[in-house]
Amino acid sequence: MSNAWGRSVSVLVFTAVCVIAAAQEKTQEAKGNSERGITSESREMVKGRLPRYFASLVNSEQRIEIYLIQSKFRGQISELKQQLEKLEAKQMQDIEAVLTADQRDKLFDFRNNSRKKRSKEPASSERRNPTQPEKDSANQTSNMSNK
Repeated sequence: MSNAWGRSVSVLVFTAVCVIAAAQEKTQEAKGNSERGITSESREMVKGRLPRYFASLVNSEQRIEIYLIQSKFRGQISELKQQLEKLEAKQMQDIEAVLTADQRDKLFDFRNNSRKKRSKEPASSERRNPTQPEKDSANQTSNMSNK
């Protein structure tokens, strides 16, 4: 009987140690989240998109942390993209300034023709599905029926 009592005590002690360890882990996790700025409000407000291949790797807490990091840098990245667009536009102006008047006129024509071609191209929904056969003309169908 003392052997059964010893097992019961061992199981009870083991269970208590597990419960205490789990409680400490939760406390440390909550402390870590507060240090990183993750609050219940930020969880609800944070939206983002995980980088490619991350969705199957991260847990929900990591996902929130990644979204917070993205939101922290979003404004700076937006400003830098605007600066880059301005620099590229200025660069193109300087490049076009090298051209003669005739060359600029031809460039203008090239750009207009390109825009017209793009506007005349059928929309992607109007394009033919490559898996569907093309419509045959009357001559082609009659030739096939004669064979």
